[in-house]
Amino acid sequence: MKTTRALALLATTLLTTALASAHGPLGSAATTSPTTVLAPGTSLRLTVAHGETPSSGTPRTVTLECPPYGGTATTHPDPATACRLVDSVNGDLGRLDVDPGVCTDQYDPYTATASGTYRGHPVSFRHTYGNHCVLLRTTGAVFDF
Repeated sequence: MKTTRALALLATTLLTTALASAHGPLGSAATTSPTTVLAPGTSLRLTVAHGETPSSGTPRTVTLECPPYGGTATTHPDPATACRLVDSVNGDLGRLDVDPGVCTDQYDPYTATASGTYRGHPVSFRHTYGNHCVLLRTTGAVFDF
C-alpha cells in the first residue's frame, strides 16, 4: 500500500511539474502563448434617410468601429465623438439626447437606423425624427454624416 501511495505521489508531482513548465508558473498566465483576449468591440452600420423609411430618398450609410478594434473599417467622419456618445448610453441609441435644444415644428422626417454590435451585444435601432434639426440635436455626432 505504501508503494501505491508513493507511486501516486510521484505521478502527481511529475504531472504538476510538466504542466507548470508547459504553461508557466501556476497562478500566472501562460508564457508560451502569445494570444491576447480582447474585450468585445463595437461595430455599427449607421444609416440616415430623408423620409419616413430607411430606404427613403438616397440613404447615407457609414460604418462605426470603436475600441478596442476601431479604426480600420470606420467610415464615420467623427468616430471618436460618436463612440464616446454610444458608450455614454451603453449602446442603447434610443437613450441619446445630446442637445435638447429648440428646433422648428416643420415636419420633414429623417429616419436613422443602426445595426451591429455594442461590446459584443446585438444592436438594432430605428427611429424617425421630425426633421434634420431634431435628429442632430438628439443623436449628436452619431448620426451626423
